[in-house]
Amino acid sequence: MNRRELVKRGFVVGASLTLASAAPSAGQGTRGRIIDAHCHAGHGLNFGKDNPPSDPWTTYNDPQWTLRRMEEVGIDQTIIFPINNTTFQKANEEIAGYVKKWPAKFIGFAKHDAKTEAGQIRALLRHEVRDLGLKGLKLHGVPSQEMVEAAAEVGIPILYHPPTVEASLEVVRAHPKVSFILAHLGCFASQNWRQHVRAIAAARQIPNLYLDTSSVVFVDYLEQAARELPAEKLIFGSDGPLVDVRVELYKIRLLKLPPEKEALVLSGNIRRLLGL
Repeated sequence: MNRRELVKRGFVVGASLTLASAAPSAGQGTRGRIIDAHCHAGHGLNFGKDNPPSDPWTTYNDPQWTLRRMEEVGIDQTIIFPINNTTFQKANEEIAGYVKKWPAKFIGFAKHDAKTEAGQIRALLRHEVRDLGLKGLKLHGVPSQEMVEAAAEVGIPILYHPPTVEASLEVVRAHPKVSFILAHLGCFASQNWRQHVRAIAAARQIPNLYLDTSSVVFVDYLEQAARELPAEKLIFGSDGPLVDVRVELYKIRLLKLPPEKEALVLSGNIRRLLGL
């Protein structure tokens, strides 16, 4: 190799190293701890059923997949709860098992169904919180009176996904001592953007209502929430593992919040609500 070729090759290598060092890694730029407050794990009601093919949120979500994504993107802890089942006693025990196996990485929430488990939820949730160590309740639908009273008794927040924002607000207002976290800024995948607007207005008016940021496709409404709400009202979540936590975290970075406010969204708020 002659000198000209050597210099040329050295220039290329040096430039490559400079660019590589300047390019941010997936976890670079993290300000403090990051907690993903919305993630699914475990076995669902259609696990092992191959004909017809079942929806992935009813089959199996491997927690080790979540752990790998956490490592890649720099997530410190993830809140996990069951995927779809008819009843949730065994599924909640499974979640508690994952938390026991990876205590530094996972925080567990119970999940329950207001109809199929009616009359049992208070006793089940008492056991799941006090004996299994779960820290919250996740559900689809409007929280029932039984659910809210049980959550109030054991002192946990409720993360919920209602059919509409408005359908749940009477319950939220009636129980000011319970913290309610409205998933997806009020609407999964921005299927009805007006629900985002209603959720932002409701969170502004109701002290015990918070919004999680997961699966918001129309990022303009995340930006609106960040502008119009105190940072204490927003909680980072991904809706993983089917929704990519790398993308969801990048959406928060795009908000360009001051460091102290970003820290609240990424972990401070959920830690406060959970008493961590």
